[in-house]
Amino acid sequence: MNENSCQVGIIGAGPAGMIAALEARKKGAQVILLDANPTPGRKLAVTGSGRGNLTNAYIHASKYVCSSPDFVNTALKQFGQPALIEWLHEKGIFTYATPDGWYYPLSDSAANVVQILHADLMASGVKVVNQTLITDIKPEGDGFRLATSDSSRSFSVKKVIIACGSPAYPQLGARDNLPSVLEKLGHTIHPILPALAPLLCDVRPVHKLQGVRLDAGVKILLEERVIAETLGNIIFTSWGLNGPGVMDLSYLVNLNKTQQLEIELNLIPRNMELLLNLFKKKSHQSIPIHVYLGSILPTKLAHWAVEQAKLPSNCAINQLNQLTIQQLLQKLQHLRLTIKGTKGFKDCQASIGGVAVEEVDAGSMQSKRIPGLFFAGEVLDVSGPCGGYNLQWAFTSGYIAGKFSANNP
Repeated sequence: MNENSCQVGIIGAGPAGMIAALEARKKGAQVILLDANPTPGRKLAVTGSGRGNLTNAYIHASKYVCSSPDFVNTALKQFGQPALIEWLHEKGIFTYATPDGWYYPLSDSAANVVQILHADLMASGVKVVNQTLITDIKPEGDGFRLATSDSSRSFSVKKVIIACGSPAYPQLGARDNLPSVLEKLGHTIHPILPALAPLLCDVRPVHKLQGVRLDAGVKILLEERVIAETLGNIIFTSWGLNGPGVMDLSYLVNLNKTQQLEIELNLIPRNMELLLNLFKKKSHQSIPIHVYLGSILPTKLAHWAVEQAKLPSNCAINQLNQLTIQQLLQKLQHLRLTIKGTKGFKDCQASIGGVAVEEVDAGSMQSKRIPGLFFAGEVLDVSGPCGGYNLQWAFTSGYIAGKFSANNP
């Protein structure tokens, strides 16, 4: 093919772009994969804290934030979690699942996953062009002209797949230049906001809990009304809360910026009956209550709870009546903090917003407005929780876009 001309041009060499390139090439198309970064898969290489959390055993359309659940469901029926696991195994990327359903490569190395995919791209004949930022997409004849900041350098393609990701992780080369281009082409772009972000909170009531990590029930409240809830791991910090339990709901904070939101934490979401039975059995003992609280709570949190109940630090369980115990447990089940906002794109793992899915065909990922234009990954207004859901979406949408972009015309 001509150096700067081919059948399928893909913008973005993340997981969506790489699987799209491999599938389009497999169907026989000449493919060029363009990326602004020096190497492909930079964000993929750090996913799962470097271990590579690739997907989840509990993938389902209902887990995703999307204006059209049917859109996600249609896509997952084509290439869901079992199909992805099989596809990865065929590439030599073997996986295992943790008890909570999070899938990782056997290597526990996201960098190795990138190495294998990159090697497969090279072996299959995909032309990978790094350090090339696409600044404009111009319909031209029966295809597109992909422009760069260098007016003398552009790429002519019959089909184009937009797999440019989102502004999350700008320190790894993430950019937000193409949504405005897509808007000019006639697509609706929903505001792109941080998702899977740590929460900024008024931490004065819990300043002594910095560093404490545990599983908690999490509710987001708007004017005393619960608008979302989940159960997951949280971490108390000097500025707020981190961890999947709060990150999964953080998009709601950015969607309700003008509202006063609160977070309510249940710090004993699973073991209340166990604790009550223990208290009842040991009610005659002169052992400090924080010792028994420490049987299911981090030590620092057990001491904090006694302090919040305005009890002496070594208050024994036989010194407490039933009402006092209930009040102490109520504080642990209904801890409320005022939400101030979320951390920004630099500290979030994904985004919400992007190309309106109503304008995209779920069966092919092709634009309903511009034939030959396809989408994959985070550029679409689809967002999942922590645990491999967003990588599954990237692989699913990329697979479909790559497969159908290779079709003629």
